[in-house]
Amino acid sequence: MWTCPTCTQSFLRTNQSHSCLEKTEADFLRGKSAVTVDLYHHFLAQYRTIGDFKIHPAKTMISLAKNTRFCSIFQFGRNFLDVYLPLDRVYDNTLCFHKIGQLDKQINHFLRFYDVEDINEEVLHYMRLAYALDAERGRK
Repeated sequence: MWTCPTCTQSFLRTNQSHSCLEKTEADFLRGKSAVTVDLYHHFLAQYRTIGDFKIHPAKTMISLAKNTRFCSIFQFGRNFLDVYLPLDRVYDNTLCFHKIGQLDKQINHFLRFYDVEDINEEVLHYMRLAYALDAERGRK
């Protein structure tokens, strides 16, 4: 693991690209509706049942990481939360992803949550998969 001397974030690779911002989790939640804040906290609580992680606020999103970033929360809407999970292949045999896009070798699967019940067993399956892929990357 490498720790950036400027922002003290930890990374799997030395000099890994990132943004050294002073933005906090509170900055993203400031002014958001109770619905959105509750969704965010529920989402984190569900991920904590899968495993431990660190929260990495960046310029435009909050990422969750164990070894690498395995999930990003990129939009805190008025009454929703937008998240993407980087997975190793396309999982298009489900209705839980409203969009799937590839960026280099990473295949991002996009989810939108309006209610805590939207984080169901199927979504939890893909959340566990993203977390397991992170653990795999950490062993390489």
